[in-house]
Amino acid sequence: MKRIFLFLSIAAMAITACQQKPKTVPVDIEAEKAAISALFDKFTSALNVQDVKTLTALLTDDALGCGTDPSEFWNKKQLSDVWTQQFADSSLTINWLIDKREIRVAADGKSAIIVEQYVLPMIISSKITIRNIYLTIKANGNWMIDFISWNIVLKNEDIPKLNKAME
Repeated sequence: MKRIFLFLSIAAMAITACQQKPKTVPVDIEAEKAAISALFDKFTSALNVQDVKTLTALLTDDALGCGTDPSEFWNKKQLSDVWTQQFADSSLTINWLIDKREIRVAADGKSAIIVEQYVLPMIISSKITIRNIYLTIKANGNWMIDFISWNIVLKNEDIPKLNKAME
């Protein structure tokens, strides 16, 4: 019995040790950054022309969006509804100009974090920066937005002023 157990153990180790390791395909990070940048150029363009259909097509089916209010957690359908509602006011024209964009691609080339910053004087304030944080994933060779978080970003020296104003 001990011999059978020993023989099976050695056979299992040998089979495991002899398996070929999967080949790792090198990822061209700069090419992936360019593709992701093109995705976000398209996203920003769709925002500017208020094209909800294109915006939602760039999202994964189980995308999550988090707004600036703590209660704002939206799935893809809810994001579409929010954009539709925002764009229903035809007098509101927004020109989304991204001041800064940072793209960080994962080493395996399957996901990336994107950070964009801008100011929306006609909606929020000309003095408060908005920072969007996105998670993109590569699905079937295409980059898709899986997560969006809109954030109001204050300068550290302005925090005491805000706290005082909120008293």
